Amino acid sequence: FLFGGCLIAAVFWGENRAPTTSSRKDEATATVRDGAREIWKDKKLLLLGAVQSLFEGSMYIFVSQWPPAMAAAVEQVYGNEAGVPFGTIFSCFMACCMIGSTIFSKFASSGIFLERQGTRMLLIAALSMAMTTHIVATSMDIAGLIMGFFAFEACVGMYFPMIGTMRSKYLPDSHRSVIMSLYAIPLNVLVVSVFLFAGRLGPAGTFAVTTVALAAATICMILLR
Repeated sequence: FLFGGCLIAAVFWGENRAPTTSSRKDEATATVRDGAREIWKDKKLLLLGAVQSLFEGSMYIFVSQWPPAMAAAVEQVYGNEAGVPFGTIFSCFMACCMIGSTIFSKFASSGIFLERQGTRMLLIAALSMAMTTHIVATSMDIAGLIMGFFAFEACVGMYFPMIGTMRSKYLPDSHRSVIMSLYAIPLNVLVVSVFLFAGRLGPAGTFAVTTVALAAATICMILLR
């Protein structure tokens, strides 16, 4: 059914092209090869893509791993019959994201360099995942686990306005869309690879991968400065 729908769309569905300016025309005609060439020519584009892929990959891995880690910690403290308030925890995560975005806006208005702010945020994210990895591998201390999770979610709240501002600063308008598509390739490779080997890595190993990825993103941000 899906193949038939794709075939019909490919044959009968014409492209709806709106009138474009010259910069939009350049963006519309830019190919993947053009985007790869732009990234290769400008080291800052390469570093920015590494930061985006490593952080967002770590974030997607975290999303899949925090529920079983929290369930194991609650079970250890309260027993097998205890339920995990996932809704309440997720609401707290969203509050932490809001706090992080508020902190970003305060720092941005104070004149702190964007790259310096990003370096500090990525370092905090890496340290929070390092603490989480240690807790999951050893004590399953629920208070420490919650602190690490909340700190990381606050960093997520800071990350999205920061990376949006940095993309507008570094990405050329003529190749913006194709470069963004190229940035998604290493991101998906990281996430899919970790998911494929999650059984062998275990919870602690999976969080360790996010720690290494965030540490690498921090180094890339330092080089970007």
